[in-house]
Amino acid sequence: MLRTRNSRRLGLVATVGAFALFGVAACSEDAREDARQAVESIAEDVGAAAESVVSNVQEGVGEAIDDATELAVRNLAAEYGEREFDEAGYPIDDDGLACEATATDDAAALDISCSGMTEDESEAALTGTTSEIPGASITELEGEFTGSVDGGEIFTTDRLGG
Repeated sequence: MLRTRNSRRLGLVATVGAFALFGVAACSEDAREDARQAVESIAEDVGAAAESVVSNVQEGVGEAIDDATELAVRNLAAEYGEREFDEAGYPIDDDGLACEATATDDAAALDISCSGMTEDESEAALTGTTSEIPGASITELEGEFTGSVDGGEIFTTDRLGG
């Protein structure tokens, strides 16, 4: 919707600018100066509108990249986190771990928070942070991670999977 509104605005500004330019030749000196100023103003408006469009596109692309990164890390943390719990002697039940991954404000890292239940119905939690780009390795996720069961820490690791 924003792109359509900006496209309409740019089209209107260009049309007005074209009419102003065609009318300049048939006008008095004052009218020519007014037309020149109008064209300059239109050019400034077009420039501002273009900057706005570019900014909106960049913001949208950044959000899409964050969303895709969060999804990949969330899935890796769930799969590899379950393995860590299993290796620590606390297998996760069939529902698995439910994980959230959130990009930090500066997009330099992702905070991870997972929860689930062990097969013996204890509460399991996995928390951590990674700055690894998902896809850099499909067999592990590097960072700092802590697993706990019923509030008690059962493992810490700098790598999930691997």
